Amino acid sequence: MSGTICLKPSQRPDRYPNGGDEAYWIARISDKLREDLGARGVTCIEDGDGSAFESCGLCLYLCSHSAPQEVEAKIKGAQVSHYEYSPAARRAAEVFTRYIKSVYPQPDLVETVPTAARKELSESKAPALLIQLGYHDNPQDEAWLVNSAMEIAAALAAAAADFLGAES
Repeated sequence: MSGTICLKPSQRPDRYPNGGDEAYWIARISDKLREDLGARGVTCIEDGDGSAFESCGLCLYLCSHSAPQEVEAKIKGAQVSHYEYSPAARRAAEVFTRYIKSVYPQPDLVETVPTAARKELSESKAPALLIQLGYHDNPQDEAWLVNSAMEIAAALAAAAADFLGAES
């Protein structure tokens, strides 16, 4: 398996209630994730040159949720979505779910979600995951994302290294 990850952090300008936006906070997590992976000998390629993605052992899409307006701020939790017909993506999702549960305040709200509806997951040659790190419109999830960004990145790096078989 390749020691290269394709990292696609969200660039959405969705405002967080207490400051910053999704692009800012996901970029902070992504920057630390890249640093931690580099220390483990794993290369990160960011969204850009699509041909470079062919050599990746894993693709990660990072973002946060926003709830529908009628339940805004009332639901929370993290999801790791994967293409339901890919055994490798399912295995990766299970690994990432386990590591995210280790840092999320309510581990029972972290779930693995198989899907066939996401084009970015179904068309990827490498196992691909959409990792939604909580609901930014929920005060507890927003606080966790903002205050635990470095811990979240470390858990994601450990999960990636575990899945790829890289040094821990």
